[in-house]
Amino acid sequence: MKKNIYFTALAATLLSLMTLSSCHTQAGLVFADREWHISDHFGQVIDRDTTYRMTFDERLIPVETPLISCADSVDKYPGMERFLADILHTAGLDSAEILFYAPEMLTMFVRTKERDLRQRPSSISSPLQDERPYTMWLYDDDQEDWDRQPSEMYTYTRFNKRKRQLLVVDFYDYGDEPVAQIFIYQSRTKATDKMNVPSYLGLPFLRHDLRDFEKDVEFWASIINGHRRLAFANYKIGQEQKSRIK
Repeated sequence: MKKNIYFTALAATLLSLMTLSSCHTQAGLVFADREWHISDHFGQVIDRDTTYRMTFDERLIPVETPLISCADSVDKYPGMERFLADILHTAGLDSAEILFYAPEMLTMFVRTKERDLRQRPSSISSPLQDERPYTMWLYDDDQEDWDRQPSEMYTYTRFNKRKRQLLVVDFYDYGDEPVAQIFIYQSRTKATDKMNVPSYLGLPFLRHDLRDFEKDVEFWASIINGHRRLAFANYKIGQEQKSRIK
């Protein structure tokens, strides 16, 4: 039974830690292969025909910010292929189609074949069409069929201390299409340094060591707290896009 409604996203997140024309890479990654550009006004990443508009809040995004959206863009950064493939595998999304990965925004958007993972999520947010959807967190013994409805968002967290990596995966509908928004919190390692991803905002890989998560809990609390708000905003943009297309 869904229960245990809270109003502080932060506390529950911390407690939960413990297809179309596509191009492929040798690692098996599948890309939607769409052309994207960075808006100089709306703080959004938009594809060429404006089918998708993904917001990162009302802030200026440097136009030079790299966007990984096809095999050619992956090839620019040694080790990026394996890095993204590992993230998708950890998130249970091996067969998903990548829309784009914005390293400096710590975020990847993918299209999923199914509406959900059929697994118990960390939290459920609903109804998304409301101005302020509520979020409820689940106990380990909550039992349901985990069939996500279009008005719901399921969130999963994946923490790997050895890899110094935390993933927060939000599943929701963009228009009528199921998508996953993956927030990627990755500490700097030798492998990430070898990618040579250019940085304009001091990211994409964090100087804080996730192996010291407990010591730096206040830092991680502040940095992960915004994922749900951005997911809600992108859901609503997706609804606007659906109405515009119709």
